[in-house]
Amino acid sequence: MSLLGFERDGSSSDGVSQSVGPYPHRPQTTISGRVPAPRWASPWWLLFLALAVAEVVALGVREQRVPAESDWASAAEYVRGKLEPRDAVTVAPAWADPLLRLYLGDRITTKIAGRSDLDGFERLWVLSIRGAHAPDSPQRDPDGEDIFGRVRVERYDLGRSPVLLDLVDALPTARVEMRRDGIDEPCPLRTFPPAPTRGGLGGGIVAPRQRFQCDFERPWLWVGQTVIEALDLAPRRCIWTHPQGPEPISITYPNVPLGSRIVLHGGLDYHDERDQDKAPVDLRVLVNGREVGRFVHEDGDGMARYEVDLSRALGAELPVRGDVRIEVSTAEPFRRSFCWVASVQQGARRSP
Repeated sequence: MSLLGFERDGSSSDGVSQSVGPYPHRPQTTISGRVPAPRWASPWWLLFLALAVAEVVALGVREQRVPAESDWASAAEYVRGKLEPRDAVTVAPAWADPLLRLYLGDRITTKIAGRSDLDGFERLWVLSIRGAHAPDSPQRDPDGEDIFGRVRVERYDLGRSPVLLDLVDALPTARVEMRRDGIDEPCPLRTFPPAPTRGGLGGGIVAPRQRFQCDFERPWLWVGQTVIEALDLAPRRCIWTHPQGPEPISITYPNVPLGSRIVLHGGLDYHDERDQDKAPVDLRVLVNGREVGRFVHEDGDGMARYEVDLSRALGAELPVRGDVRIEVSTAEPFRRSFCWVASVQQGARRSP
Protein backbone atom coordinates (compact mmCIF):
# COMPACT_ATOMS: atom_id res chain seq x y z
CA MET A 1 0.00 0.00 0.00
CA SER A 2 1.04 3.59 -0.51
CA LEU A 3 1.27 6.22 2.14
CA LEU A 4 -2.32 7.25 1.28
CA GLY A 5 -3.60 3.70 1.60
CA PHE A 6 -4.12 2.88 -2.06
CA GLU A 7 -2.85 -0.25 -3.80
CA ARG A 8 -0.01 -0.01 -6.29
CA ASP A 9 -1.10 -0.53 -9.93
CA GLY A 10 1.97 -2.16 -11.43
CA SER A 11 5.33 -1.00 -12.57
CA SER A 12 6.50 1.41 -15.23
CA SER A 13 8.43 0.28 -18.28
CA ASP A 14 11.70 1.21 -16.57
CA GLY A 15 10.96 -0.99 -13.58
CA VAL A 16 9.89 1.83 -11.23
CA SER A 17 6.60 1.27 -9.54
CA GLN A 18 3.93 3.92 -10.00
CA SER A 19 1.04 4.81 -7.82
CA VAL A 20 -2.43 5.35 -9.20
CA GLY A 21 -3.13 7.90 -6.51
CA PRO A 22 -6.47 9.32 -5.61
CA TYR A 23 -6.92 10.86 -9.11
CA PRO A 24 -6.79 7.97 -11.57
CA HIS A 25 -7.55 10.16 -14.65
CA ARG A 26 -4.47 12.31 -14.28
CA PRO A 27 -1.55 11.38 -16.58
CA GLN A 28 0.92 9.11 -14.93
CA THR A 29 4.55 10.12 -14.74
CA THR A 30 7.83 8.34 -14.56
CA ILE A 31 10.20 8.72 -11.63
CA SER A 32 11.88 11.56 -13.55
CA GLY A 33 8.60 13.44 -13.71
CA ARG A 34 8.16 13.20 -17.51
CA VAL A 35 4.82 12.28 -19.06
CA PRO A 36 5.28 9.35 -21.48
CA ALA A 37 4.11 9.96 -25.07
CA PRO A 38 0.82 8.30 -26.03
CA ARG A 39 1.01 5.28 -28.31
CA TRP A 40 -0.58 7.09 -31.29
CA ALA A 41 2.10 9.82 -31.34
CA SER A 42 4.68 7.77 -33.28
CA PRO A 43 6.88 9.01 -36.17
CA TRP A 44 4.72 7.05 -38.63
CA TRP A 45 1.73 9.26 -37.84
CA LEU A 46 3.86 12.31 -38.57
CA LEU A 47 4.79 10.81 -41.97
CA PHE A 48 1.14 10.26 -42.85
CA LEU A 49 0.35 13.83 -41.81
CA ALA A 50 3.15 15.15 -44.03
CA LEU A 51 1.81 13.18 -47.01
CA ALA A 52 -1.67 14.60 -46.48
CA VAL A 53 -0.33 18.13 -46.34
CA ALA A 54 1.71 17.53 -49.52
CA GLU A 55 -1.41 16.30 -51.33
CA VAL A 56 -3.36 19.39 -50.34
CA VAL A 57 -0.54 21.66 -51.50
CA ALA A 58 -0.20 19.77 -54.82
CA LEU A 59 -3.94 20.05 -55.42
CA GLY A 60 -3.75 23.79 -54.92
CA VAL A 61 -0.84 24.09 -57.33
CA ARG A 62 -2.66 22.05 -59.99
CA GLU A 63 -5.79 24.12 -59.66
CA GLN A 64 -3.79 27.32 -60.02
CA ARG A 65 -2.26 26.03 -63.31
CA VAL A 66 -5.57 25.07 -64.92
CA PRO A 67 -6.75 27.73 -67.41
CA ALA A 68 -10.20 29.11 -66.81
CA GLU A 69 -12.90 28.42 -69.38
CA SER A 70 -12.92 32.11 -70.20
CA ASP A 71 -9.23 31.88 -71.18
CA TRP A 72 -9.95 29.17 -73.76
CA ALA A 73 -13.04 30.97 -75.03
CA SER A 74 -11.17 34.27 -75.47
CA ALA A 75 -8.24 32.62 -77.26
CA ALA A 76 -10.54 30.67 -79.56
CA GLU A 77 -12.59 33.75 -80.41
CA TYR A 78 -9.41 35.64 -81.27
CA VAL A 79 -8.20 32.89 -83.63
CA ARG A 80 -11.68 32.42 -85.14
CA GLY A 81 -11.74 36.05 -86.18
CA LYS A 82 -8.40 35.82 -87.99
CA LEU A 83 -8.57 32.42 -89.72
CA GLU A 84 -8.01 32.35 -93.46
CA PRO A 85 -8.70 29.52 -95.95
CA ARG A 86 -5.13 28.16 -95.89
CA ASP A 87 -4.67 28.31 -92.11
CA ALA A 88 -4.14 25.28 -89.89
CA VAL A 89 -4.83 25.10 -86.15
CA THR A 90 -3.28 22.87 -83.49
CA VAL A 91 -2.91 22.68 -79.73
CA ALA A 92 -0.13 21.86 -77.28
CA PRO A 93 0.14 19.63 -75.37
CA ALA A 94 -1.67 17.06 -77.52
CA TRP A 95 -3.91 15.88 -74.67
CA ALA A 96 -5.61 19.30 -74.73
CA ASP A 97 -7.06 18.53 -78.17
CA PRO A 98 -10.61 17.97 -76.80
CA LEU A 99 -10.55 21.51 -75.43
CA LEU A 100 -9.48 22.88 -78.82
CA ARG A 101 -12.38 21.05 -80.46
CA LEU A 102 -14.79 22.25 -77.78
CA TYR A 103 -14.02 25.94 -78.28
CA LEU A 104 -12.92 26.03 -81.94
CA GLY A 105 -14.28 22.83 -83.45
CA ASP A 106 -16.67 24.68 -85.74
CA ARG A 107 -13.67 25.97 -87.72
CA ILE A 108 -11.58 22.78 -87.75
CA THR A 109 -12.31 20.81 -90.91
CA THR A 110 -11.22 17.23 -91.59
CA LYS A 111 -8.54 18.70 -93.85
CA ILE A 112 -7.08 20.52 -90.84
CA ALA A 113 -7.64 17.85 -88.20
CA GLY A 114 -6.55 14.96 -90.42
CA ARG A 115 -3.57 16.55 -92.15
CA SER A 116 -0.42 14.52 -92.74
CA ASP A 117 1.79 17.59 -93.19
CA LEU A 118 1.60 21.38 -93.47
CA ASP A 119 2.47 21.58 -97.19
CA GLY A 120 -1.01 22.76 -98.17
CA PHE A 121 -1.19 25.49 -95.50
CA GLU A 122 0.34 28.95 -95.32
CA ARG A 123 -0.16 29.82 -91.63
CA LEU A 124 -0.28 27.78 -88.43
CA TRP A 125 -2.08 28.82 -85.24
CA VAL A 126 -1.01 27.15 -81.99
CA LEU A 127 -3.01 27.36 -78.78
CA SER A 128 -0.84 26.17 -75.92
CA ILE A 129 -0.75 25.93 -72.14
CA ARG A 130 1.96 25.26 -69.55
CA GLY A 131 4.73 26.27 -71.95
CA ALA A 132 4.14 23.29 -74.27
CA HIS A 133 5.37 23.35 -77.88
CA ALA A 134 3.47 21.82 -80.81
CA PRO A 135 5.64 19.16 -82.50
CA ASP A 136 4.66 20.22 -86.05
CA SER A 137 5.27 23.94 -85.52
CA PRO A 138 8.48 25.51 -86.89
CA GLN A 139 11.50 25.41 -84.61
CA ARG A 140 11.73 29.19 -84.35
CA ASP A 141 10.04 32.12 -82.69
CA PRO A 142 6.44 32.73 -83.78
CA ASP A 143 5.52 35.61 -86.09
CA GLY A 144 2.73 36.67 -83.75
CA GLU A 145 1.91 35.99 -80.12
CA ASP A 146 -0.93 36.84 -77.72
CA ILE A 147 -1.79 35.65 -74.23
CA PHE A 148 -5.28 35.13 -72.86
CA GLY A 149 -4.98 34.31 -69.18
CA ARG A 150 -3.15 31.00 -69.10
CA VAL A 151 -3.64 30.21 -72.82
CA ARG A 152 -0.97 31.34 -75.27
CA VAL A 153 -1.77 31.88 -78.96
CA GLU A 154 1.09 31.74 -81.48
CA ARG A 155 0.96 32.39 -85.22
CA TYR A 156 3.54 31.01 -87.65
CA ASP A 157 3.69 32.40 -91.19
CA LEU A 158 4.78 29.44 -93.30
CA GLY A 159 5.06 31.13 -96.66
CA ARG A 160 3.37 30.38 -99.94
CA SER A 161 2.25 26.77 -100.28
CA PRO A 162 4.08 24.74 -102.95
CA VAL A 163 1.01 22.57 -103.61
CA LEU A 164 -0.33 22.79 -107.16
CA LEU A 165 -2.94 20.06 -106.80
CA ASP A 166 -4.31 18.15 -103.81
CA LEU A 167 -5.21 14.70 -105.15
CA VAL A 168 -7.69 14.13 -102.31
CA ASP A 169 -9.66 17.25 -103.28
CA ALA A 170 -9.43 16.28 -106.96
CA LEU A 171 -10.67 12.71 -106.47
CA PRO A 172 -14.16 13.30 -107.97
CA THR A 173 -12.49 14.19 -111.28
CA ALA A 174 -10.39 11.02 -111.35
CA ARG A 175 -10.94 7.74 -113.18
CA VAL A 176 -10.89 4.66 -110.94
CA GLU A 177 -10.35 1.14 -112.31
CA MET A 178 -9.87 -2.38 -110.97
CA ARG A 179 -7.89 -4.89 -113.00
CA ARG A 180 -9.49 -8.31 -113.58
CA ASP A 181 -7.51 -10.94 -115.49
CA GLY A 182 -5.30 -8.24 -116.97
CA ILE A 183 -8.15 -5.96 -118.05
CA ASP A 184 -8.87 -2.63 -116.29
CA GLU A 185 -12.58 -2.34 -115.54
CA PRO A 186 -14.09 1.00 -114.44
CA CYS A 187 -15.33 1.52 -110.89
CA PRO A 188 -18.45 3.67 -111.15
CA LEU A 189 -18.86 6.74 -108.99
CA ARG A 190 -22.05 6.28 -106.99
CA THR A 191 -23.92 8.31 -104.41
CA PHE A 192 -25.37 5.92 -101.86
CA PRO A 193 -28.42 6.60 -99.72
CA PRO A 194 -27.88 7.61 -96.09
CA ALA A 195 -27.14 4.65 -93.88
CA PRO A 196 -26.15 4.07 -90.25
CA THR A 197 -22.50 4.94 -89.88
CA ARG A 198 -19.86 3.30 -87.77
CA GLY A 199 -16.83 5.36 -86.93
CA GLY A 200 -15.97 6.55 -83.44
CA LEU A 201 -13.60 4.86 -81.03
CA GLY A 202 -12.89 1.38 -82.39
CA GLY A 203 -15.85 1.66 -84.76
CA GLY A 204 -13.93 1.22 -88.00
CA ILE A 205 -13.87 3.24 -91.20
CA VAL A 206 -16.83 5.33 -92.33
CA ALA A 207 -17.54 4.93 -96.04
CA PRO A 208 -18.53 8.23 -97.67
CA ARG A 209 -21.87 8.42 -99.43
CA GLN A 210 -20.15 9.35 -102.68
CA ARG A 211 -17.51 6.79 -103.62
CA PHE A 212 -16.19 4.65 -106.45
CA GLN A 213 -17.55 1.15 -105.90
CA CYS A 214 -15.34 -1.44 -107.57
CA ASP A 215 -17.10 -4.64 -106.50
CA PHE A 216 -20.59 -4.84 -105.01
CA GLU A 217 -20.03 -8.42 -103.86
CA ARG A 218 -16.96 -7.30 -101.90
CA PRO A 219 -18.25 -4.05 -100.39
CA TRP A 220 -14.88 -3.01 -98.94
CA LEU A 221 -13.48 -2.59 -102.47
CA TRP A 222 -14.32 1.08 -102.86
CA VAL A 223 -12.28 4.24 -103.38
CA GLY A 224 -13.24 7.44 -101.60
CA GLN A 225 -12.25 10.12 -99.15
CA THR A 226 -12.44 9.19 -95.48
CA VAL A 227 -10.57 9.57 -92.18
CA ILE A 228 -8.67 6.67 -90.63
CA GLU A 229 -7.12 6.18 -87.22
CA ALA A 230 -3.47 5.72 -88.14
CA LEU A 231 -0.88 3.67 -86.29
CA ASP A 232 -0.01 6.67 -84.08
CA LEU A 233 -3.76 6.92 -83.21
CA ALA A 234 -3.98 10.28 -85.00
CA PRO A 235 -6.78 11.00 -87.50
CA ARG A 236 -5.63 11.03 -91.12
CA ARG A 237 -7.70 12.35 -94.01
CA CYS A 238 -6.95 10.18 -97.03
CA ILE A 239 -8.23 8.17 -100.00
CA TRP A 240 -9.28 4.65 -99.02
CA THR A 241 -7.96 2.16 -101.56
CA HIS A 242 -8.23 -1.35 -100.15
CA PRO A 243 -6.26 -3.56 -102.56
CA GLN A 244 -7.97 -6.60 -104.04
CA GLY A 245 -4.79 -8.65 -104.47
CA PRO A 246 -1.84 -8.77 -106.88
CA GLU A 247 -3.83 -7.02 -109.62
CA PRO A 248 -3.98 -3.29 -108.86
CA ILE A 249 -6.72 -0.82 -108.19
CA SER A 250 -5.76 2.39 -109.98
CA ILE A 251 -6.73 6.06 -109.67
CA THR A 252 -5.91 8.23 -112.69
CA TYR A 253 -6.01 12.04 -112.73
CA PRO A 254 -6.14 13.14 -116.39
CA ASN A 255 -4.37 16.24 -117.69
CA VAL A 256 -3.36 17.76 -114.34
CA PRO A 257 -0.56 20.27 -113.76
CA LEU A 258 2.83 18.69 -113.11
CA GLY A 259 5.35 20.32 -110.82
CA SER A 260 8.75 19.20 -109.67
CA ARG A 261 7.57 16.43 -107.34
CA ILE A 262 4.70 14.34 -106.03
CA VAL A 263 4.52 13.95 -102.25
CA LEU A 264 2.54 11.04 -100.83
CA HIS A 265 1.67 9.74 -97.36
CA GLY A 266 0.27 6.24 -96.98
CA GLY A 267 -0.71 3.94 -94.16
CA LEU A 268 -3.31 1.58 -92.77
CA ASP A 269 -5.93 1.74 -90.09
CA TYR A 270 -4.44 1.17 -86.62
CA HIS A 271 -6.40 -2.04 -86.06
CA ASP A 272 -5.00 -3.59 -89.25
CA GLU A 273 -1.38 -2.49 -88.82
CA ARG A 274 -0.69 -2.81 -85.10
CA ASP A 275 0.00 -6.57 -85.11
CA GLN A 276 2.66 -6.17 -87.84
CA ASP A 277 2.04 -9.61 -89.25
CA LYS A 278 0.31 -9.04 -92.58
CA ALA A 279 1.35 -8.62 -96.20
CA PRO A 280 3.03 -5.41 -97.39
CA VAL A 281 1.20 -3.03 -99.70
CA ASP A 282 2.70 -1.96 -103.03
CA LEU A 283 2.25 1.64 -104.17
CA ARG A 284 3.14 2.58 -107.74
CA VAL A 285 3.16 6.08 -109.31
CA LEU A 286 3.01 6.67 -113.06
CA VAL A 287 3.02 9.82 -115.20
CA ASN A 288 1.67 9.48 -118.75
CA GLY A 289 1.99 5.70 -118.43
CA ARG A 290 5.63 5.80 -117.34
CA GLU A 291 6.59 4.57 -113.88
CA VAL A 292 8.23 7.31 -111.83
CA GLY A 293 8.04 5.78 -108.36
CA ARG A 294 7.40 2.50 -106.57
CA PHE A 295 7.14 2.06 -102.80
CA VAL A 296 6.42 -0.77 -100.40
CA HIS A 297 4.54 -0.08 -97.17
CA GLU A 298 5.34 -2.52 -94.38
CA ASP A 299 3.32 -2.95 -91.19
CA GLY A 300 4.83 -0.68 -88.56
CA ASP A 301 5.67 2.13 -91.01
CA GLY A 302 2.64 4.13 -89.90
CA MET A 303 1.54 7.02 -92.10
CA ALA A 304 4.80 7.02 -94.04
CA ARG A 305 5.96 9.80 -96.35
CA TYR A 306 7.04 9.06 -99.92
CA GLU A 307 8.34 11.50 -102.51
CA VAL A 308 8.71 11.25 -106.28
CA ASP A 309 11.22 13.64 -107.83
CA LEU A 310 9.65 14.27 -111.23
CA SER A 311 12.58 16.39 -112.42
CA ARG A 312 14.94 13.46 -111.85
CA ALA A 313 12.55 10.77 -113.09
CA LEU A 314 11.57 12.53 -116.35
CA GLY A 315 14.33 15.07 -116.84
CA ALA A 316 13.91 17.15 -119.98
CA GLU A 317 10.81 15.14 -120.88
CA LEU A 318 8.86 16.55 -117.91
CA PRO A 319 5.70 18.07 -119.39
CA VAL A 320 3.71 20.97 -117.97
CA ARG A 321 0.58 18.80 -117.70
CA GLY A 322 -0.04 15.09 -117.81
CA ASP A 323 -1.89 12.07 -116.44
CA VAL A 324 -0.97 11.00 -112.90
CA ARG A 325 -1.84 7.42 -111.99
CA ILE A 326 -1.65 5.77 -108.54
CA GLU A 327 -1.79 1.96 -108.30
CA VAL A 328 -2.30 -0.05 -105.10
CA SER A 329 -1.85 -3.83 -104.83
CA THR A 330 -0.76 -6.55 -102.41
CA ALA A 331 0.03 -10.26 -102.41
CA GLU A 332 -2.56 -10.98 -99.70
CA PRO A 333 -5.46 -8.52 -99.27
CA PHE A 334 -6.68 -9.66 -95.84
CA ARG A 335 -7.19 -6.53 -93.69
CA ARG A 336 -5.13 -4.30 -95.95
CA SER A 337 -7.06 -1.07 -95.30
CA PHE A 338 -4.60 1.11 -97.18
CA CYS A 339 -5.29 4.84 -97.31
CA TRP A 340 -3.17 7.51 -98.95
CA VAL A 341 -2.94 11.24 -99.57
CA ALA A 342 -0.87 12.99 -102.22
CA SER A 343 -0.19 16.35 -103.76
CA VAL A 344 1.61 17.67 -106.83
CA GLN A 345 4.09 20.35 -105.77
CA GLN A 346 6.36 22.88 -107.41
CA GLY A 347 9.63 23.98 -105.88
CA ALA A 348 10.38 24.58 -102.23
CA ARG A 349 8.30 26.67 -99.89
CA ARG A 350 9.53 30.23 -99.65
CA SER A 351 9.39 31.78 -96.22
CA PRO A 352 7.74 35.20 -96.00
